[in-house]
Amino acid sequence: MDVPAAPAAPVIIEAQWWKTFGDQVLDRLIDEALVHNYDLATAAANVAEARANLGAARSQLWPRVDAKVSTGMSKHQLTLASESEIDEKVSTTAIGAAASWEADLWGRIGQMNEAALARLSASEHARNATQLSISAAVAESYFQLRNLDSKLEITRNTLVNLRAVSNFEFRRWKAQLGTELAYRQSLAEVAAIAARLPQIEAARVRTELALKLLVGRTPRVMAQPLLRAADTARIPDVPHEIDSRVLLRRPDVASAERLLAAAHADVNSVRAERYPRLTLSAAAGWVASSSKLISGWPLFWDVGADLMAPIFDAGLNESKVAASDARRQQAITHYEYVTATAFREAYEALVLIDTGDQQARATAEEVDARRQALALDEKSYEVGRTSKYEVLSQTIEVLNAELTLSDAQLAQRLARSRYYKAMGGGF
Repeated sequence: MDVPAAPAAPVIIEAQWWKTFGDQVLDRLIDEALVHNYDLATAAANVAEARANLGAARSQLWPRVDAKVSTGMSKHQLTLASESEIDEKVSTTAIGAAASWEADLWGRIGQMNEAALARLSASEHARNATQLSISAAVAESYFQLRNLDSKLEITRNTLVNLRAVSNFEFRRWKAQLGTELAYRQSLAEVAAIAARLPQIEAARVRTELALKLLVGRTPRVMAQPLLRAADTARIPDVPHEIDSRVLLRRPDVASAERLLAAAHADVNSVRAERYPRLTLSAAAGWVASSSKLISGWPLFWDVGADLMAPIFDAGLNESKVAASDARRQQAITHYEYVTATAFREAYEALVLIDTGDQQARATAEEVDARRQALALDEKSYEVGRTSKYEVLSQTIEVLNAELTLSDAQLAQRLARSRYYKAMGGGF
């Protein structure tokens, strides 16, 4: 796989990367999700299944020992027994143990074990990838929820200010110091801002419910509100380099690489089925018979070796080989796709970090400038130099700028969360 050269100094990603945001509520939510999330429970079950399959594959490297009890009855017209036993029925019972073992002459069983071991490793990496995806999803949902909280607070505060202005304009109109037009304009602005609140509140409820499902909350506690931390979260600094060594250790890339190794082992195992198989067997025990030639429970034993080689199977083995080759090609394509996706996501995250930071800085400057302009408009209105409509317009501009700044800060956090996920989250 052709990948970019790694930087001289390795890029270090913390295992608990979400702690870099400095939000204790986020820390608790991710810890809760990593214990109770349903997708992670499924991934853990997949690991358990792969481990059991590895145990089954390893068992074929050892002899198989079975207890054996057999009973039967026979009748022979010609026999070496005494004349009294001619044409008589003879019953026989045997109790013992039988052992068999296939010698792995061509490495077929060994390759089956290699494939099972690789799939176990792939399932463990897939579980880590699920854990990374869940932690990133919780972080992004939490950031979106905090953004909606901020928008709701900004809009409510603006609405309070606009209602105060509207009441003031009503008193001015009734005192014949203002006009009905100014009052009606203020009412229209109040209604326009009030119409935004239900949309924000609905989005907030949906996001909070989605976050509760991510962390594995049961229906019984689904209605309980999530805690909110004080607004002390920070925007962490991240390395502005792509380290191919880190990206190739990303859980989904590592899982794809182990699946490719399993596919190679499958091909070798299926090809080995073309060659002879040597099976060694042994049996021992006690036998009892109604025949007068056998008395008591005499000991018996039997050892043997079977060598079997395929002669004609109507193309079955060749079909298996072709199918395993096709699955290997699928695994190669999947590995290349996952690796390319990892680098694309990493580069995209760096671009989003740069553009998000630029937008946040520019929007913060806009908010400061508009707040200063609003203060000047209010002073001008007090001395009669401007109309109240200009104050209202500037208030709306401040609101829109503050909402844009909240979105820009959300974009900063989301870009960093996606960067940590793209770099493998410290795995």
